[in-house]
Amino acid sequence: MAEDRHGAVTPRKRSICVSTITRNRPRMLQNLLTSYAAMRVPEGVDLHFLIVENNGEATLQAIVEHFRSAVPDRSVQYEVEPRLGIASARNRALECALVGNHDVMTFADDDEQVEPGWLIELLAERDRSDLDIVGSPVRCAPIAPDSSFSAKLVWAGLDRRNQHSERKALWRRGRNEAHKILLATGSWMGNLDFFRRTGLRFDNTLGLAGGEDWRLYREALKRGARTGWTPHAIAYETVPMDRLTLHYHFCRNRDNSAVETCAKLAHRRAATVLRIPGSLAGRIFKLCSYAITAPFIPSEALIRLASCMGSIAGICQGCLGKTSSHYRHTTGS
Repeated sequence: MAEDRHGAVTPRKRSICVSTITRNRPRMLQNLLTSYAAMRVPEGVDLHFLIVENNGEATLQAIVEHFRSAVPDRSVQYEVEPRLGIASARNRALECALVGNHDVMTFADDDEQVEPGWLIELLAERDRSDLDIVGSPVRCAPIAPDSSFSAKLVWAGLDRRNQHSERKALWRRGRNEAHKILLATGSWMGNLDFFRRTGLRFDNTLGLAGGEDWRLYREALKRGARTGWTPHAIAYETVPMDRLTLHYHFCRNRDNSAVETCAKLAHRRAATVLRIPGSLAGRIFKLCSYAITAPFIPSEALIRLASCMGSIAGICQGCLGKTSSHYRHTTGS
């Protein structure tokens, strides 16, 4: 509560920290910030924008200053996190949000753009059930018409897979099972009181590997987090050409599986060793089923084939103790 100049008591506005981590994607970041500037703000809310550059030095001063001029009534904070790694950058953002005494924070990736109602819808879902973490769909932005046939094929597969995931999440939500939906930080809102109370953070031991958001989600559930998902807060991801190849999706799933296998072996070695043959057998079965469907839905089947093959290779690498530096090099610009 606060008093105005006449001594009247007024409720304190909630403070939302709209956070973005970025690395070597200045043009994509500009597009995201432009969508932030056009975003509608929920009633009774103060917005604070936070940009964390995961780099050895600051390179985005001009872009940040341009954004400040586009949102003159909002505070904009620019930080540099020199320790390379998505988890390190996300933790820097989380610590800044906690130190700033904000109530809620959000994440959207630097290769995305959000719809004008994105923040309103995330907050409405959070408030509806007093949730600790909320997620929403990230759809594929349209591909350039002059893209190559192979790039269009991979994009179509990603788009079909995203649509399938979104329909599945919507079905679960309709069955009051939104708490079972795996939440990524591409479109994400967190209640900061939960992180203050539990001390939960992203796993810095992942280094340059990914999967930090899913790992945090699973750990949050163990600590009693209330989670949910809304179909109404939409973000769009611009997929860089470097990612529109089957090789990229093979490597991404190989690296993710290697990291997860290494982590499981470190914590529950005996149980993990016993489960690995079953995991491999299940993936081989999926591989065969994707091959069968390839003539009918080639775009999606090819993506799933590449991803499944990568996952099999990653489990084998993880058993040999090989981890991942998947995010050493960024894609996009």
